[in-house]
Amino acid sequence: MMRRQGAWRELLASGGLGRFAVVCLGVWLHAADSLATATVVPAVIRDIGGIAYVPWTISLYQIGAVVTGSAAAMLCQRAGFRRVLMGAALVYGAGCVLAAAAPSMAVLLGGRLIQGIGGGMLVALSYVAIQQSFAEHLWGRLFGIVAVIWSAGSLLGPLIGGLFAHIDWRLTFWSFALQAILLVALAVVLLPRPQASAAAPGKWSALPLLLLGAATLAVAEAGLSRRLGVSVAEGLAGLGLLWLAAWLDRGSDCPMLPRETLNLRHPVGLGLFAVFALATSATGFWAYGPLILRVMFGTDPLISGYILAGEAFAWTAGTMAVSGVRPSAAGPLIRAGSALAVLGMAGFALAVPSGSLAAIVLCALLQGLGFGVCWPSLVYLIVRRSGDDEATLSSAAPGTVQRIGYSIGAAATGIAANASGLVDGVTAGAARAAGFWVFAGFLPVLILGLIAAWLFARPEIRSESRWGR
Repeated sequence: MMRRQGAWRELLASGGLGRFAVVCLGVWLHAADSLATATVVPAVIRDIGGIAYVPWTISLYQIGAVVTGSAAAMLCQRAGFRRVLMGAALVYGAGCVLAAAAPSMAVLLGGRLIQGIGGGMLVALSYVAIQQSFAEHLWGRLFGIVAVIWSAGSLLGPLIGGLFAHIDWRLTFWSFALQAILLVALAVVLLPRPQASAAAPGKWSALPLLLLGAATLAVAEAGLSRRLGVSVAEGLAGLGLLWLAAWLDRGSDCPMLPRETLNLRHPVGLGLFAVFALATSATGFWAYGPLILRVMFGTDPLISGYILAGEAFAWTAGTMAVSGVRPSAAGPLIRAGSALAVLGMAGFALAVPSGSLAAIVLCALLQGLGFGVCWPSLVYLIVRRSGDDEATLSSAAPGTVQRIGYSIGAAATGIAANASGLVDGVTAGAARAAGFWVFAGFLPVLILGLIAAWLFARPEIRSESRWGR
């Protein structure tokens, strides 16, 4: 207890409390916005149409988040934390305004992309700020507070979206635009002015990021095609561009991912593949759950939103429950957590078509709890099994790869939903078919992710293998 009180006294004495409070507001915006938007999607479709583009509301946000989030550390070195955060908040707010005033789905999607550019940077800055601005022994407690803020945003986001869905869905985006303005004001008051510093070493290449965005757009476009052959071809092209982006990134002076990312024989590559596969498979209910339940069973969007919030809360609870365990328990926690997450994700394929709210809630809780239990240990072992020169890069890589998986997964759900006939009309039959294939279609990826997680968790795994240049 004395150690904990001493740690908090050190935080207060360091003058970093104001900076941390601003960081937490940025995390809140991202967490609450994501589930609020998912909750109002049915109201958006009724107003401006565009059901075929539902997965793009997630994919485009994640594209922006990946591109800017991966460059957060480099931008802070060049421009300073204060300027980068204020710029990110202004960009995020501009995206909110565009989405709020959108006369069509195309304009709303443009707003979502801009929101992702700002929101992804705000989330990435939370990790950069904690790692670079606070003593290492404070990290655990600060990440715990971030988890609580994330949980609060996840719980209140569906409430915000559900309430505004009954009044005017556009108010959701206006409310977040106002909060972005508040974030800028707090940054002006609470954050210190940047000190002059040297530019970041090395030359930063934008080509891998551009290819990454092109890859996700190609997969998203595949989700819109009415012809299965075209969808498969576009999807494979997108995955090829994704691989090329990672391959080029390893040769960059300032890479965004560890150089062993594509090497599944190396523990870092194997661990990141597990993150990618599990994240890709986790987007089905997020993207289509509220719409399918409303069409099939008349389920209120607020209820669907709180199912999503329950998943997020279970994730937070799982993370906090294992935050104090010994490092030696990392392997068993990864195996147990990944198994629970896979069980929940696979269970959606039976629970959603049946319309059993109890079963759907159980699957959501299992998925959230599983990720919460295994995530801290996944990040810990990925960092531990990387080289000392890439420890900082490896600590940020799981979040970047997770967002890539979310964007690819959201687009892939569009392929499954459209192949089920949902693009031809929002009917109960099409919704029932989509309710199965949106989840069952990911079973092969789920199995690969589970195998990778279990192999990565082995204590005897070797880290001597190095990727040849």
